[in-house]
Amino acid sequence: MTLNLKAKTRKELGKKVQALRAQGSVPAVIYGHGQTNQNLEFNYIEFEKVLKEAGESTIIDLSIDGGAPIKTIISEVQFEPVKGRITHADLHQINMKEKMHATIPLTFTGESRAVKEDAGVLVHNVSELEVHCLPTDLIHEIVVDITPLNTFDDVITLADLKIPATLEVLHHHPDDAIANVARPKVEVEETPAVPAEGETVPAEGETVPAEGETATANEDKDKK
Repeated sequence: MTLNLKAKTRKELGKKVQALRAQGSVPAVIYGHGQTNQNLEFNYIEFEKVLKEAGESTIIDLSIDGGAPIKTIISEVQFEPVKGRITHADLHQINMKEKMHATIPLTFTGESRAVKEDAGVLVHNVSELEVHCLPTDLIHEIVVDITPLNTFDDVITLADLKIPATLEVLHHHPDDAIANVARPKVEVEETPAVPAEGETVPAEGETVPAEGETATANEDKDKK
């Protein structure tokens, strides 16, 4: 899958970038193979749509100032911490004949019996995989079927995933756990203390004299 995106050369730098965002644009930078770092701007709505479809593992045909498309991927996106709006993006121009590093997200599907029937909590130990491959071998996602997680002892490992042989997974071992189901937390109710034989439990607002002391204070109170 290849997506198309248009960009313009960005002239506003520094403090002027805030005004650019207010006008509905996303400031960005493109770098990479045979490409001098270049400041760009995108239409916010168009870039957001492509980002949702592409993520960081889909090739984008990028046209700058109406020029011929170049092959790129989105390498990093920054978001405003409160509202979550896109504030900046980095794109990487790629050479279709050279292997590259990319991050592919994991998509969890299916239904776990340990979750459905035993109220277990699904644990995602890994949410994405970094791979090394040719751009033409990139895939949008890696699907993880959690159906085999029938008990709390079951684990889905990297070796269980259906990963194309054209993708070299980095930083992980085949036995690494990808997902499992944790036991539900059990809330322990506090049991009221039961007085020992001969022990007096004070009523609310009263105190029990310590051993060897007299209840003079309480007696004085009763006399009043």
